[in-house]
Amino acid sequence: MMKKANDDLLFLDKDNQLKEVKELKWLPWIGKEYFKTKPRLLIVGESHYLTGKEKNLLETEQPDFTRNVVQTFCINNKKPQPTFDNLARCMFGNQKMTVDERAEKWKHLAFYNFVQRPMENNKKRPTKSNLQKGWNVFSELIRILKPTHCIFIGFAAADCNNPYKLQPGEKVGRYAARLFEVELEENNTCRCVAIKHTSQYFSWGKWRKLLKTQYFLF
Repeated sequence: MMKKANDDLLFLDKDNQLKEVKELKWLPWIGKEYFKTKPRLLIVGESHYLTGKEKNLLETEQPDFTRNVVQTFCINNKKPQPTFDNLARCMFGNQKMTVDERAEKWKHLAFYNFVQRPMENNKKRPTKSNLQKGWNVFSELIRILKPTHCIFIGFAAADCNNPYKLQPGEKVGRYAARLFEVELEENNTCRCVAIKHTSQYFSWGKWRKLLKTQYFLF
């Protein structure tokens, strides 16, 4: 069962502004200490998936769905979930933490999914139109969240309709990271990296080393 996000872990002051973002279906997770954290890290997932059950379909209609996903799988972590388990290993060097330890980590992070419509199952892939709309949302979202760094889970967004110039990144096995920068207001720059999707066949230790080398983990 999906757990409701704990408001005590969240920064909610931007919600009214976020609700004005066209095509943003789900409010991003914004940790309580995110705007006090330097550097500020935004993690960008790919998409939410349905299991075909009506209950899950109804849940995805809720604007807090992404936040509830983070609470359920990243913080409470009652069931194995490879995408988030491997992300935790890569980000923190350890997936086996207490609920309080995970909550403390996520108080300093922001997260949302790039594609703002649910996939019918995990075999479905976002369309070019989905990804184009994703870039439209991203360009507005980062001006509200003002991240200094972004980590994209998977290459789908970086490789399709990307309005920013890609730079060659280091390889981990057969996969090369995608790097690009986004100019924000007030001459601030956000550094972005896309890594292999963490759902399967993910060498988290090697990707962690790359992210630390490129100054995406602190």
